[in-house]
Amino acid sequence: MTGKVTIKDVAKAAGVSEATVSRALSHSPRVKRDTSQKIQNIASNLGYHPNDLARSIRVQQTHTLGLIIPDILNAFFTHLSRAIEDAASRAGYDVILVNTDENLAKEASGLNLLLEKQVDGVIITSAGGPTDYAAILGPTPAVFVDRMPPTPNHAPYDRVLVDNVQGTRAIVTQLINQGAQRVGIINSAVSFTASERLTGYQEALTAAGIEPDAAIEATARTDNSNVQQMTRQLVVNQKCDGLFVADNTIMQSVLRKLPDLDVPNLQLGGFDDQDWFDFLPQRIVTARQPIAELGQTAIDRLVAKIDDPDLLPEEIRLAATTISR
Repeated sequence: MTGKVTIKDVAKAAGVSEATVSRALSHSPRVKRDTSQKIQNIASNLGYHPNDLARSIRVQQTHTLGLIIPDILNAFFTHLSRAIEDAASRAGYDVILVNTDENLAKEASGLNLLLEKQVDGVIITSAGGPTDYAAILGPTPAVFVDRMPPTPNHAPYDRVLVDNVQGTRAIVTQLINQGAQRVGIINSAVSFTASERLTGYQEALTAAGIEPDAAIEATARTDNSNVQQMTRQLVVNQKCDGLFVADNTIMQSVLRKLPDLDVPNLQLGGFDDQDWFDFLPQRIVTARQPIAELGQTAIDRLVAKIDDPDLLPEEIRLAATTISR
């Protein structure tokens, strides 16, 4: 046959109606097993592929989810995207991914694109601005993962987050236990995670009887262009013998600078654990985030919301594991 094979072609070859073909390909019990198998074999031999778009219009569901990620080149988000895609596949959904580069305009544009594709729901790692998600999404279910926007913009939605305060507090406490007496911080430019990780950092200092000092609390720019300068400022000028780094992209810039500073006894900690840390000459304490569990939980909550739009939103916090490398 030439051209696109249609359900009409399958029906003609099988000597049955188009309705019977449709039922057989949907594995309907209304079609006898032998007839169903015959139709499926004919469809396969002819190279027939169902029109999923037409079916989606009929059933008002595309079995497709949207995923908004701020930086796919960041290893954490690469792994998180994979975890979400794997969990979605197990639940019978495909995923369309949009990268925002931490840009609010791109995030809003991406959400509108996903809605045009008629996704059944959206998972969002927020860029952290005052976006009115309810106005954009309307009735489309959504779940925030890893980050959430400021109140009240996250209120109608589930949030699946890591316990940033607990994770940071554990790391900084370990740096102090290893002998650090003046621990500085280079924090994230992302307001949500920055606020929570600063809280954990300050709580660890206070619990150890160390007064927090704003002079050793630095914040990275979004592009990390000031991180190497901040590293020198804290380690050399401020005499920090410990340093907590809020994410893995900041850590890369810190590690590039440290060899120039000759600080062999620096106690170093960071939030995102990476396997390649094993190859560093520098000892490092990190937080391993439960990425697979984050992805699975986000999908579970989104699918539950798709199935039951009246389901009340929840905030779920998952613990990070402290790792010494």
